[in-house]
Amino acid sequence: MTNEARNEFPYEERCAATLREIESCPEFEVYDARLGDISPPLDEAPRIFDKLANRHGLSFGQEARDHFFRFDEVETYWRLNRPDSELVGEFHLTHVYRSVMENGLHHTWEGTDDEERALHRELKVFDDTPRTGSGRMAMLRARRGTTDPEIWYFDMHEGAMLMDLGYADYLDTLLITKGTIGWQYLYCSAGFGDPGFTPLADGLKEMLDVFPRLFPEYDYSDLKARLRERT
Repeated sequence: MTNEARNEFPYEERCAATLREIESCPEFEVYDARLGDISPPLDEAPRIFDKLANRHGLSFGQEARDHFFRFDEVETYWRLNRPDSELVGEFHLTHVYRSVMENGLHHTWEGTDDEERALHRELKVFDDTPRTGSGRMAMLRARRGTTDPEIWYFDMHEGAMLMDLGYADYLDTLLITKGTIGWQYLYCSAGFGDPGFTPLADGLKEMLDVFPRLFPEYDYSDLKARLRERT
């Protein structure tokens, strides 16, 4: 990656740095850490955002535009290499244009009533977990006329849940958590009251115990506060 590319697409550099951190962590067993392909014309950020705005009515503010990445996908899958550990992570980011054009939630989960079906047609998956097979997905709500679209999270138990953060914040937090399974529930109103979430809560507690030591350059104070509120 050239210096010019790093300056023009800073989030790409951060993704690459995160994958290096994951691969070099002596306490992780890493199964995958990969930047995908860059294919014209998906590498032209102004053209992509103009198409999303003009053809699909989906506008993005500058902060979200600053998080543009050209790769068709960015993915990792890892586990903490202790036999008693609950800590596992995965993310699979998809290029924003491909997410809007190809990844409608309704293709996978149609919905059970008219209201849910209408919502699912508006949700576009941009992060999922194919390796762990958890069925959890993060989505843009891509309605015409939207600026900085809503972010929703889906699991098979709770359905689609509105998240308390935007697209750029999601991408930032994903790198801080390294994709630890379940971090998204810290930004949702549902989840932790159900006994079925105990393993997720245990994994998040472990993340917030070990990550400040493994990755001391990151600030985990907000995540710790959110976990305290929910457990």
